[in-house]
Amino acid sequence: MKKFLVSICLCMLCVPLFAETAAQLFARAKQEPNPNIQIKMLSKVISRAPRMADAYHYRGDAHRSLGHTRQAIEDYTHTIRLRPKDPFRYYARALTYLDMGRPSLAAADLTRAISLKPAYRNFYLSRARAYTALGKYEGAIADYKKYLRAKAPPPDLALEMAQAYLGAYRYEDAEKQLEFAAKEGEDSADLYFWRGRVYGGQGRLDEAISSYSKALHRQDNYAPAYRYRAAAFKDIGDLEASLEDYTKLIALQPEASYYNRRGLIYEELKQFKSAVADYSKAIELNPKWAIPYNNRGFVKMNLKNWAGAKSDLETAIKLDGSSPTPYVNLAGVHWLWKKDRKKAYQNLDKAMRRNFKKFESLYDEEQKGWMFKGLNKTQEFRALMYR
Repeated sequence: MKKFLVSICLCMLCVPLFAETAAQLFARAKQEPNPNIQIKMLSKVISRAPRMADAYHYRGDAHRSLGHTRQAIEDYTHTIRLRPKDPFRYYARALTYLDMGRPSLAAADLTRAISLKPAYRNFYLSRARAYTALGKYEGAIADYKKYLRAKAPPPDLALEMAQAYLGAYRYEDAEKQLEFAAKEGEDSADLYFWRGRVYGGQGRLDEAISSYSKALHRQDNYAPAYRYRAAAFKDIGDLEASLEDYTKLIALQPEASYYNRRGLIYEELKQFKSAVADYSKAIELNPKWAIPYNNRGFVKMNLKNWAGAKSDLETAIKLDGSSPTPYVNLAGVHWLWKKDRKKAYQNLDKAMRRNFKKFESLYDEEQKGWMFKGLNKTQEFRALMYR
């Protein structure tokens, strides 16, 4: 019995020597390089000390490093509840919101962080990026300046600032940032792409095309450069070059909007069957998008596929009844197909009620006048247009 009591006493003495406190486990967890293991360790810390804000914060960091943004947000939100006056809790959550593509929530958190610690420069830099994503370019420019405090930006930041100036239509300021970056040794595809965007905004299309080409020379899979060069080629009337660029763009990013844009080029080139194929692909990729239905319907009119045109235009109207263009085109179908004056006028009236303003296009044979040949010479047609 005496030996048994001694054993119990020895066991009780050993417990404090081997039991690990929440603080000790937390200290070990902070040093753990594997985020999956770190999350498990920090979860144990939290189970023992549920009000330890730093444990939630570090676990949020680990989740973020693994791309577990929802779990990271939950942990950072918990730290904010526990430490609502600590600006860095809001900052961590804001960075995760930026990772998630939710700049509005990021900007709100960064504004709160700035109110708590206005001298911390990085808050302004991150909010500038959030504002740029939101299209609040003047706010972004102001925050970039607060971050820099009159210092010259590094080349990569000059590129960022150029984008904000471009968004604010401050082309000269954007160009200055790009020139500064170039003088500092920047020679990337990004530099030439953004220079092309500036030139394009200024209407200097030949220079824009040259800059996009330089971007592609440095990075031949730079999809945005193909996109904007294709648009620039279209604007100067080089449809074949535009078509080639859209084809390369689609190979890199087969998105509905790019098939639709290439379809428009085929349409201008009178290659109507190819246009139908591209609009059909756009519809396949985004079946709830009204625009390619309208475009395909218009091309089917050119192919005299009246039933197909009518079906597509009615679908476009069903998906988006606010646009006047499908009503104009449907009016043309009714007139060309069956000379149905009543339905043609009904659809034109609906287009007018939806703010259709391009009246002269209905008389121009090169635009939509061919759809209303004979009808557009009548007094009642003119009365409908100019009532």
